[in-house]
Amino acid sequence: MTSHVLLFDFDGTVSLGDDPVIAYARHLDEEAGSSVDLITRVVSRWLAADGRLDAATEGMTDADPVFLGLHVVDGAIDGYAAAQRLAALVGVTPERIDAAYRASRADLADGLISTHAPEGFASFLAAFPASVHRVLVSNSPENGLREQLDKLELTRSFDEVVTSANKPAGLNAIAERILTEQGVAAERLLSVGDIWVNDLAPVAVLGAATALIDRMPVPADAAPTVRAPHIEDLYPWLLEWASS
Repeated sequence: MTSHVLLFDFDGTVSLGDDPVIAYARHLDEEAGSSVDLITRVVSRWLAADGRLDAATEGMTDADPVFLGLHVVDGAIDGYAAAQRLAALVGVTPERIDAAYRASRADLADGLISTHAPEGFASFLAAFPASVHRVLVSNSPENGLREQLDKLELTRSFDEVVTSANKPAGLNAIAERILTEQGVAAERLLSVGDIWVNDLAPVAVLGAATALIDRMPVPADAAPTVRAPHIEDLYPWLLEWASS
């Protein structure tokens, strides 16, 4: 019998490293026909500053195209959103934006992009009792994600994997479906992720608990149950929650 349900985001939570986002930006530059790699340069600098505009623009002048680009992406919820915002600004169509994303996921599937799991993550997941239903919920398509799970040695670490989740719009229905199937009340569900609006807010309204990895600036209205800059910091709390 299931006692608790844990939902984990993938990019930025389970799969760490900025290379997948930078690969996406690079493909967007190709779609834009850019010879100066503006999207890649802006997104790389923005990520290096953890999305903080003051740090990202330090030492730059307003004549630098990257400086202007950083102001365009200020406030984006993550690197993917930042890259999309710039791509749309320079005229890349939604269809070509999607094509760039698929190309970056193909790079993941082919092992061309470096990522890593949080330290001790597989052992952490294995420490939960069998009554805890562990689910990976990602907007990523299956292509790329499955190969990454294998590379990160996490293929057998989840009880269920949901791809192409269409978060945030699709998360509420996914959570409700899992709760019904597992026979668990909403207060026994916890979602873990690095983007409040995508990974946590949709289930918070159901009465579920939420754990935010707050590397990037967080909206003022975000109200996670618990938060920390790194998921490793939350291991003890998450294990205790699942035993409550």
